Amino acid sequence: MTKTGIYYFSGTGNSLFVAKKLQELLPGSELIPIVKRIKENNYSTKGKNAGFVFPCHGLTVPIPVRDFLKRVDITSADYLFAIATRGGTVFKGFKVIEDYFKKQGKHLNAAFAINMGLNDPKLGYFAVPTKDELDTIEKSALKKLEEIQKIILNREEYHDKSGVSFSNNSLLNYMLERLIPFMTHFISPLIKKYFYADSKCTGCGICEKVCLSGKIKMVSSRPVWQCDIKCYLCYSCLNYCPSEAVQIYSKIWMKSHTREKSRYPHPYAAVKDISKQKDI
Repeated sequence: MTKTGIYYFSGTGNSLFVAKKLQELLPGSELIPIVKRIKENNYSTKGKNAGFVFPCHGLTVPIPVRDFLKRVDITSADYLFAIATRGGTVFKGFKVIEDYFKKQGKHLNAAFAINMGLNDPKLGYFAVPTKDELDTIEKSALKKLEEIQKIILNREEYHDKSGVSFSNNSLLNYMLERLIPFMTHFISPLIKKYFYADSKCTGCGICEKVCLSGKIKMVSSRPVWQCDIKCYLCYSCLNYCPSEAVQIYSKIWMKSHTREKSRYPHPYAAVKDISKQKDI
């Protein structure tokens, strides 16, 4: 019998790694992919504990996780927690989750942030972690998960306050904390040429396999990002392309910010690990 349902969403493996390690630490827990469940109507959480593990997207909760939280019935769960993985960035999404829970008369009992490898090559300070850096990240994450295990098993109240602002300028923080999520969740998915494949594309189809929203379709051995399907902005296609052919095009700067950058998929997450979120 499931005691704890661990609902996860992972584009490049960071959150999957955390979810799997947490499952090992929590007896009677079950891993449940959000991407598969999001298409089901009248879905209820399993177990008396329900947790949600996902990456930070644009300072806040990823698009599919938001969509899932709007639909899922959490009333059978007595203890609710959330874990956001991030590449050292600010995360402002726990209040969003709390607001969804309040609508069902529930409360976010515990909230945690775990630093992992950065997987956004378009950022100016992006760099693929070295093996030593990844080892340090992993050790830190596992230590944090042991702390999280105790809090969950004891059903304690806990709310991570680390890294909750950009600067000491409260007005700047206020503006950025609203502008960036708006741009990420409402503007970027509508841009027709946000992603594209350059001449290095070999037509292998891996981008289609790892595309968690089903937006990518292979046409004549070339990926097409379909305009009528929402993008989850998980960057799976970008980071798992073996030839690094998938790029991001900036309409603002009229150029690509990813051509000269390397890619970051989590070393323990293969293509099949990401794609099976759609099939389980």
